[in-house]
Amino acid sequence: MIRLTLREFRAAPAQHVATLIVTTIGAVLATIVIETDRVLGSQSAVGGFTQHGFVRLLLDVLGSVFLFVAIFVSCIVIANTFGIVMAARTRRIALLRLLGAEGRALRRGVTVEGVIVGAAGGLLGTALGVGVASGLVSALTAAGTFLPAPSPLWTPLLVAPTLVAIATTAGAAWFGSRHVAAVTPLEATGLGQEATLTELRRGSRPWLGYGCIAVGLLLLIAGVAIGARTPFGLFVAAPGGALSFLGFVLASNTVLPPVLRLVGALFGGSAPAALARANALRHPARSARSAVGLVIGVTLVTMFSVASACFNTEAGAVAAGAPPAQAASDAAFVALVLGVLGVLIGFSLAIAAVGLVNSLSLSVLQRRREIGLLRALGLDRRQVRVMVLVESLQLTIAGGVVGLVLGIFYGWAAALTALSSDHHIGGYFPPTIPVPLVVLVVVASAVLAVVASLAPTRRATAVSPVVALAVE
Repeated sequence: MIRLTLREFRAAPAQHVATLIVTTIGAVLATIVIETDRVLGSQSAVGGFTQHGFVRLLLDVLGSVFLFVAIFVSCIVIANTFGIVMAARTRRIALLRLLGAEGRALRRGVTVEGVIVGAAGGLLGTALGVGVASGLVSALTAAGTFLPAPSPLWTPLLVAPTLVAIATTAGAAWFGSRHVAAVTPLEATGLGQEATLTELRRGSRPWLGYGCIAVGLLLLIAGVAIGARTPFGLFVAAPGGALSFLGFVLASNTVLPPVLRLVGALFGGSAPAALARANALRHPARSARSAVGLVIGVTLVTMFSVASACFNTEAGAVAAGAPPAQAASDAAFVALVLGVLGVLIGFSLAIAAVGLVNSLSLSVLQRRREIGLLRALGLDRRQVRVMVLVESLQLTIAGGVVGLVLGIFYGWAAALTALSSDHHIGGYFPPTIPVPLVVLVVVASAVLAVVASLAPTRRATAVSPVVALAVE
């Protein structure tokens, strides 16, 4: 098993780059949360503004929730990535099964891969997180937001990001490789195909995803209601939002095809556009794997952006009518929280980019035989490139729209839960939607779709149809 694992790393190390990046980002975020709590304790000890009860309580709760979000998103993105990797490895796995390898042994090997990548990402992310936290503390101290205070870099809790990275990556690898045991030796001949929408509906359990959505929304609403009294409502709303989003991921094979069908109609009836539309709908599992990575990234970016805009609007309105001393304290608080949210938005953009580029790249490369067949039937290279580009744009628009809707909803719910209990605000408020950032997310997603489709499409079309159709 260890030999097989090491051989996979030597044969195709690039397949784990996306997992390493996402794991590193999660470890960086976890490290920053740990360091932030330690620094806030130091600031309270020397009389910094964080001694205000609501401010410290809110930041502590937000830190815990952000850590939970980082772990949850990392698990979904990594599991999705391993699912794509396993789909690309189907024929190799089938050959190993044909030679007598057991599905459980192969799955354990994939889990070992996850442990190795998780350990590397956790250690790298912890080191980067300590560096980022140290730089932020120095900058905030120089700007006068923080008071000078001793801030030792090391704390025993810093082993947690690496341990969490290993656990989440191993678990996500195990979940993402759940179909390994079902791979048949027949697929070694190249005759295996991805399930159609009808087969997915017949063989899957969509009620599990819909049930998670329903229960998650109930918890989310309950958390918002509790948030009217205390920010601890985030501890109810965050799991509710996570559960409802997990339900969407589980049901994405049946939820996304109607959206893809509507978006696909926008690209006209040319042969490449029709093929792209048919490809997305014929293999919904493959399309869902590609789109879910983008949905996660856009949802995260939009959620943090809307929450940040709501916070800025409400806190700014409060500070405007406060006495000068209180206004200065509120302004410092707003600057700190917006800075934290800005860092999270940056991490979210990185996750969105990694998820989209990796999903589309692997999706195109694993379809080399399919592209070879289309070339053999008469499509030239330009038409194949147009087909892949249209399919990428179709997935990007569908994933972007769904991500924007979910992100606005989750961001508004988070802002309501976190801020409603502050006696200065004391009530519910409408969402503040940062339109320029939303437009930027849409444009950036479209550009990413184009860029992500260029290199793998060039490699796939550079191979002659005879070679592409040959049994590897």
